Amino acid sequence: MTERYRVTIQSQMGPREGVLALSYQGSYITGSLDLVGYVNTVQGVQAADGTLHLFHPIQTVVSTIPCETVLSLYAGRLRGTSTSKSARMQWDGTLIRREPQEESSL
Repeated sequence: MTERYRVTIQSQMGPREGVLALSYQGSYITGSLDLVGYVNTVQGVQAADGTLHLFHPIQTVVSTIPCETVLSLYAGRLRGTSTSKSARMQWDGTLIRREPQEESSL
């Protein structure tokens, strides 16, 4: 299954809008975070309680910030926090599209 969320991240420079795309393969997650003109690779896991634990950079004009993000999903909304060495950033997002997993033919 693939999900796309419109997200707002509260950074030190103010709110930043973007799109988070997540693909699930069991509990393993891959995807991308399209934010401030850069597409960042996302990977992580979904815990038994449904919480997402994601690892990804946030690239900016000035630097690339490695982040760990923990998100809770509920009824098409996500909320959580990214943590890096220099900052904590709050997330808020809304599901904009869900696509079923394509069946691969063997």
